[in-house]
Amino acid sequence: MVLILLNTRMAEPFRQEPNYRKDSNIRYPPFCNVCFERYFYDYIEKAYAEGRVEKWVYDRYIPVLWNEIQISAVYDETMATRRRDADNEYIWKLWDDLNELSRNEIFFTVVQHDDGITYSSKPDNLVTFSLGGTGNVPIPLTYDVIPDLDRYKATPKTIFCSFVGSLTHPCREKMVEALKDKDDVLIQTTEWTNQISAANQTNYLEVMSKSRFTLAPRGYGKTSFRLYEALRMGSIPVYIHTIVWLPYQRLIDWSKLIVMVHADEIDTLYDRLRAITDEQVADMLAYYKTVEHLFEYDGMCECILIMAASIRFESREPTVPSGR
Repeated sequence: MVLILLNTRMAEPFRQEPNYRKDSNIRYPPFCNVCFERYFYDYIEKAYAEGRVEKWVYDRYIPVLWNEIQISAVYDETMATRRRDADNEYIWKLWDDLNELSRNEIFFTVVQHDDGITYSSKPDNLVTFSLGGTGNVPIPLTYDVIPDLDRYKATPKTIFCSFVGSLTHPCREKMVEALKDKDDVLIQTTEWTNQISAANQTNYLEVMSKSRFTLAPRGYGKTSFRLYEALRMGSIPVYIHTIVWLPYQRLIDWSKLIVMVHADEIDTLYDRLRAITDEQVADMLAYYKTVEHLFEYDGMCECILIMAASIRFESREPTVPSGR
């Protein structure tokens, strides 16, 4: 293994610019307290200060909250017009800093945005750990706290299968068409918005918590928050995909954890779910308990740091950490 040490002068401008971590005040999903990009930044800063992260790993991290920057109206207008003024000067500075990264070193960052880093000249030697589905290394698309989680986990499963959400990808439309006439499948569709009322939030969680299976089709991004929410609530996720975007594939046997269906196989989905026994469901829920820590913020941070430390210059492929 060859580890390429970072020229720390190349990463320092990102750490010195507070606008790269400014708060957009937009929360998605709305019950998220702290988005993972910000949590990881705070985690690695604290871990480094406490001596739990080696300097050469710390110096390879590019501390930008991409989701916070890229969901802002200022960013959208800058990308569209390419005008440069006082309001968007930090965005231009970010692009300049990316362009000036040494091409002889390896860096890493964490991105939640479904489109990844949208700047067209993103350096090839910047490895992205991606929640939303665009990047180099998948990590779980999840958030910190589900309100009343213990109560939801204890809720009896009185619904066979459900989906509550918007039709943001053709596979979701195909799924609804295939299952809409099934009496034991509950489907509620709405228009997509990032402004979700408290009543709709509660309904979303209540339905999921009562469901034996939760349909978790990909949306605009390659994955869905539902997949990880369902696991936390004791409902079996049904991941409908076109391109698989699942983390820890060399560590987790996903066939023991979720139901996976390609979008071209949706017509067989209902019969497949009906064939799954109570014992199989219990085994899947039990297996989740053995890997649950990997889907919690601290566990995700630990895995990212282990994988970042193992990135090889030749392949830029991280080594997946072993289980506990």
